[in-house]
Amino acid sequence: MIVDHIKNLHLYVSLNPNIQTVIDFIEKNDIKALQPGNHVVDSNVRLIREDYVPKPLMQCYFESHQQFGDIQLVLEGTEIFGYLEADDLKFQVTEAYNPEKDVMKGQSLGYFSTVLLTKGMFAMVLKNELHMPKLSNGTHETVKKAVFKVKL
Repeated sequence: MIVDHIKNLHLYVSLNPNIQTVIDFIEKNDIKALQPGNHVVDSNVRLIREDYVPKPLMQCYFESHQQFGDIQLVLEGTEIFGYLEADDLKFQVTEAYNPEKDVMKGQSLGYFSTVLLTKGMFAMVLKNELHMPKLSNGTHETVKKAVFKVKL
């Protein structure tokens, strides 16, 4: 997992050329003004624009993907973002990998790493990296987020 500020996204283009597509889209569009929902950027990049109030731990889950990586960009608000190593023995699968939805879900039976994402920060997760978005930091403010699904 990579956590950084959006102004530094260009530093990671060498990881996947589709990251440049995300950068170009951000530069040419007012992402915050987009309606919440799914948007097609091109054949290798999709955008899910979300507005939500982060949830308590018991309502959140870890997920991982195999076909698409995530660049989860906070446009407004704050949330805690969880991370767990894929081979961590504390991880328990609750929903097996679904190739149609490109997601596996599960829970941690113990501690896991967290980072506070604030406006302008992103978390990038690639193949099989367990991550827990939408986790509340105790406030009840709405988060506006852009989740770019980038073909791996």
